[in-house]
Amino acid sequence: MNAATEFDVGPLTWVKSEIDLALERADQALQQYASSVAQGAGDPTQIRFARTHLHQVQGALTIVGLDGVTQFAEALEFLFEAAEQEKALADDCFVSLARRSLEAIAHYLGDLVGGLPHQPLRLLPLYREIQSARGLPRVSPTDLFFPDLGIRPPRRATSLQAMKHDDFLKLLRQERARFQRGLLAWLRAPQDRSGVADMLAAVKLIEATQEAAGVRAFWWVATGFLSALAEGSLPAETDVKQLCARIDLQIRRLAEGSRNVAERLMRDALYFVANAESENAAVCQVKTTYRLQDALPAAPAAAPAAQDAVRRRLRELIGATEESWNRFCAGSAQSLPVFRDNVGAFSAAVEQLGHTDYRRLAQAVVAAGNWLTEDPARHSEALAMEIATAILLAQHAQENFAHLGVDFAHQVDVMVARIHGCIAGNPPLPGSEVPALDEMSREAQERLLIA
Repeated sequence: MNAATEFDVGPLTWVKSEIDLALERADQALQQYASSVAQGAGDPTQIRFARTHLHQVQGALTIVGLDGVTQFAEALEFLFEAAEQEKALADDCFVSLARRSLEAIAHYLGDLVGGLPHQPLRLLPLYREIQSARGLPRVSPTDLFFPDLGIRPPRRATSLQAMKHDDFLKLLRQERARFQRGLLAWLRAPQDRSGVADMLAAVKLIEATQEAAGVRAFWWVATGFLSALAEGSLPAETDVKQLCARIDLQIRRLAEGSRNVAERLMRDALYFVANAESENAAVCQVKTTYRLQDALPAAPAAAPAAQDAVRRRLRELIGATEESWNRFCAGSAQSLPVFRDNVGAFSAAVEQLGHTDYRRLAQAVVAAGNWLTEDPARHSEALAMEIATAILLAQHAQENFAHLGVDFAHQVDVMVARIHGCIAGNPPLPGSEVPALDEMSREAQERLLIA
């Protein structure tokens, strides 16, 4: 892993609860907008509310340094603004896309906290949908590609020979002319790579004149990019051609005295090197040095649509279950049948996921709800805490479903034992405590007190 993918989740954990709350409020505003549309009078105010909450999310993502995800949230906010101003169609498709996008942000952050690497390209399919809805049909994957640009190329084997400024400018003019000839020849006949060979030779000579590693980095990466292009490892597509033209402009800027390279230009070059299937030494060295394979998602970028829909439904049911349980614990006896219905629907949704431990947790809460409905007088403070903690555990599991492992199985064992102990009239065993559950119990108690 590199610095770009080994993201420090510490700052994220400090603000994640606020981000989740803002995402939830944005989603609720969208649901209210959808309801107003169904009644024949769409209320754009709700879209503005959703955009306001999303802007808070974007600000938090910027603060913690989540490049890529911030870009995703920004594009979504622009879509909200366009819909609010009636520059984009705010129909059912808009609402569906917007809600799926909000959920994708929540899942991505949950995955980060759960241990997955920071790879914003996992959001690319949905990002393309957002930009398409905004009327932007061409989307560059490098919008979400953020490798560590602080890495420097390896040191030279030999020291660089000093060159007079006039000689340096003369060399740049010569090599730029050769680069342009090669670019023109390649554009005319992409199947003939002799033009690419000229571009590569020109960039190699320019790279050989750069001394400082930070200044030299781009030209070294460009050498890898053109090496991959020269051997046919990259297609002659529009983005590749445009990158070659931008390298030509960079040569001109270098001749004019500027050694600065735009971050986007560097990211674009690295992206094409990362995707080049090549055994060329120059290409492999760039990949290894910048650890580019770690920045590319190995798994499919999106979960199956069916499971994604179940998880979205599950999130809503957990929220409804928690709300009805808190109301009952606060003294609303009529909320108990509502809780029983909610937890039944929650359990049915969990069944569709096919996860054994998650199913056991849901079944234990269902059993407690049925047992309590038979005689509400059985309710106790201990049972209130255990059910509240179980609901919180279910919520955490829903947010991190892809990474549930042995720890979760053990937590479910303890949680089920505690609930069954309450039903049987026996307090939880002292030895059954788990640190993670103890923390959840404290959070559950706070939520009950608030309710």
